[in-house]
Amino acid sequence: MSTADRGHARAWRLHFGLLWAGGALSSLGYIALGLAFPLLALHQTASPVVAGCIAATGMVPRTLLHIPIGLLVDRRDPRTVMVVSQAVRIVCVLGLVGPVLLLDAPVALLGAAAAVHGVCATCHSTAATTAVPYLIPREELTGAAAKNEARSHAAQLTGRPLGGGLYGLAHGLPAVCDAVVSAVSLLLALRLPRIRPDRPAPGETHLLRDLVQGFTQLRRDRFLLLTAVAGTVTNALFQMIWLVILMLATQEGLSTLLLGVVLAASGAGGLLGSLIAPYTVSRRSPVTMVTLCLWGWAAVTLLLALTDHDHVARLLVVLPLTWSGVGFVGAHINVTVLTYHSKNVPTEVLGRVTSTLRFFTGAALPVGVVAGGFLLDTLGVRGTTLAVTGVISALAVVFTAITPPLPSLLRRLVRRPRPRARPAPGTASPRSGAAARPARAVPEPPPPRDLSPSGRE
Repeated sequence: MSTADRGHARAWRLHFGLLWAGGALSSLGYIALGLAFPLLALHQTASPVVAGCIAATGMVPRTLLHIPIGLLVDRRDPRTVMVVSQAVRIVCVLGLVGPVLLLDAPVALLGAAAAVHGVCATCHSTAATTAVPYLIPREELTGAAAKNEARSHAAQLTGRPLGGGLYGLAHGLPAVCDAVVSAVSLLLALRLPRIRPDRPAPGETHLLRDLVQGFTQLRRDRFLLLTAVAGTVTNALFQMIWLVILMLATQEGLSTLLLGVVLAASGAGGLLGSLIAPYTVSRRSPVTMVTLCLWGWAAVTLLLALTDHDHVARLLVVLPLTWSGVGFVGAHINVTVLTYHSKNVPTEVLGRVTSTLRFFTGAALPVGVVAGGFLLDTLGVRGTTLAVTGVISALAVVFTAITPPLPSLLRRLVRRPRPRARPAPGTASPRSGAAARPARAVPEPPPPRDLSPSGRE
């Protein structure tokens, strides 16, 4: 490797390290303070209704604003978006949460803080995702996607215990923690180079057309459209599995400690899956990987459905095994989709495509919770789990039918050149002599097409 190549490798590794660490700190502070918002509201008002409303104000605005945030990231330098979002987040904590903690200000300020805090965190994560293909070499994108996925699961594993522990020590510590990690994340973003110049301002382009560009890209790319449908449906279904786990734990009288261990299994499985995903994803086409993941999800939910729910010892094994399996498989499908985005989606619309997908998958969460409650009331635990398994299996069948790997293999075998028959004894070989014509090369079979209309891998 030349000196220039070594310098380039050191540069992109440093930039990715800064990006990764900044995203990890941002996620950690967001999760820790996000847990503290409803707890603070409950402490101030003793009303679970107010606490629920405060929690909702942290989720709904960022979900609704996903698409405008994607447009903002596509039009502005992602580094600038990360810097500004973290600065606003610090001001939000100091100016809105601080008065509630120190001056007994109205609790409504917590709702405003939760909304602004969630939007800032979404801006930072979308900008960080958009920056990856600009800073990372193409051949390293799969590994980068796996590291980002591992970061997400690690933040889930540590953020909630950290937020709960700090809140137990002092009610204001989660806010202090978020302000500190946001400040460090801001400094890390400032060390990044300028990623790309700003694009035209809203007045210079057609705003509505630009807003729907993410939907347009999904419609044009068959693989993205199918994975968007699969991700939205499965996100809703796994909220039902979450409710099933809570129901079983309550029925069998499991302690809150054991319930916490079971629910943390998803993060542990996702972290393990993120470590393995670079090796598995790089060896298979995106659509094959998604198909295998859907069958994997169907298997782990079927295991839960067929388990004897009255046997506590079996439940203590099957519940964490199922939930960790959901996370393990989910890490693979997320790395697959993120890698495909980085390699195949035009960079000028990457922010909007990412936000559009997150809009659909995020909106599926409350739908899944509500629908799961009705299903549990109607079908019971086993019926609900079997229904979830059936829907996931149907999705897997659809993906398998669209791109069956076996027919593709058979076509390759059929089109292989046949061995030439040996000439009979005493006859001249067709290749001997001056008049012998050169053998014609047998054409190689074309590579299997990807699901995207462009045919790019």
